Amino acid sequence: MLHSALTGSDGLDFLPNSSLSDHEERAYPNSTLSLQDQVYSALLGLFLGTLALLTVIMNILVLYAVKKERTLHTVGNLYIVSLSVADLIVGATVMPLNLVYLLEDEWNLGHIVCQFWLVMDYVASTASIFSLFILCLDRYRSVRQPLRYLKYRTRGRASIMISGAWLLSMTWIIPILGWRAFSAADPKPEMENKCDTDFRFVTWFKVLTAVLNFYIPSLLMLWFYRQIYMAVRQHYRQRDSINKTIRFSDKNGLSNSVQRDHSSLPAYTNVEDNPCPETPLKLTSLPIGLLQSENDTVQTMFVSLNDCNLSGPNSVAGVCEITQLSDVETYATILCKDDFPHPVNSPWPGGTDVKLDQANAVTLKQSWQRFCAQSKQCIQSLRVRKERKAAKQLGFIIAAFMVCWIPYFVTFMVMAFCKTCVHHEVHMFTIWLGYFNSTLNPFIYPLCNDNFKRIFKRILHIRL
Repeated sequence: MLHSALTGSDGLDFLPNSSLSDHEERAYPNSTLSLQDQVYSALLGLFLGTLALLTVIMNILVLYAVKKERTLHTVGNLYIVSLSVADLIVGATVMPLNLVYLLEDEWNLGHIVCQFWLVMDYVASTASIFSLFILCLDRYRSVRQPLRYLKYRTRGRASIMISGAWLLSMTWIIPILGWRAFSAADPKPEMENKCDTDFRFVTWFKVLTAVLNFYIPSLLMLWFYRQIYMAVRQHYRQRDSINKTIRFSDKNGLSNSVQRDHSSLPAYTNVEDNPCPETPLKLTSLPIGLLQSENDTVQTMFVSLNDCNLSGPNSVAGVCEITQLSDVETYATILCKDDFPHPVNSPWPGGTDVKLDQANAVTLKQSWQRFCAQSKQCIQSLRVRKERKAAKQLGFIIAAFMVCWIPYFVTFMVMAFCKTCVHHEVHMFTIWLGYFNSTLNPFIYPLCNDNFKRIFKRILHIRL
């Protein structure tokens, strides 16, 4: 979509090197200025060509890293792969052909190559925007609706979302190749040795596509990121609250409860009132199935402390949820449940009988309470760290996207109503600034993700 305003309604070429033809018509007094133009064109071509090559190399490196490294085989990174493929197309096809067009000041590669370039430009640019949008949506739902979204966050559903983004982007093929079938194109671009769309002068269509392809997705992405940022801050506060609870428990916890006189315990004066008679304690569990995490499956089971009710002062429910996760390393987490309404009666593999009498019931209860509190602290810390890293990466990607694309779409809208109000060199600068976003993205991934950073260093043989 970047080149749709390369030409104006008056037929003037809006490429920077269109000034070269103006220089020739002015008949410079000596050849020094012409040499300066040649040097300028050579340096510009070298710089922009290097930029295109760097874009290709870095995005291929991202795709190779994700393919080879198991720790990067996550649902979230599927969206990164989609974004990287779009950026690779920009670097491999759109940028080189635009550079040739820029330096030659006219299109000399034929109509078929022109159509191919237009399709690649529009489709890849739009797919890049939509891939970033669904990445934001995924991060938003993961942070704001973690439990509800977990069962829907699978590779299959992510692939469907990505395929939908690319299919929507490919709808650009219809107006690019078939505009003349239902609307006149006058003058035709190829008659002026130019490569542009047939709808380049249709103001309403350009405004509509800019709003649908950029402005609405951008506003939604900013709203998503704001919600993510607020959620991460809230989780930080929750973690601090848990830490304060743990510190208070360290000062006033188990030692006091162990030294309590048993006579001070209410309602435990005889065997009939004792909710925990001296019977063997059988640990039981209830598997609840397999859930999909980012890297592996998540096996979750509930473990019941015992079948008797440890009710009393400061009592906690004797049920915890044990979850095995696999991310960079395999670790186990314990989640305490305030209420467990379902019966827990399936046998614990290799379970043992434990004698639980009235004397040690309170001590065990307090130990269990402290264990669950510490587990919550660990889980909250892991969750906050992971959310913080994901939010940081997404923040950098969105910031780079906005900085690189807003100038182009602002000038795009201005030129839709006033085709001569933006200088051609300013407009071309905004076009290549948008291309530069495809170069910048693969540098953001290792900057904000330790796994990407480690793999990039290993591939490039850089010592850690």
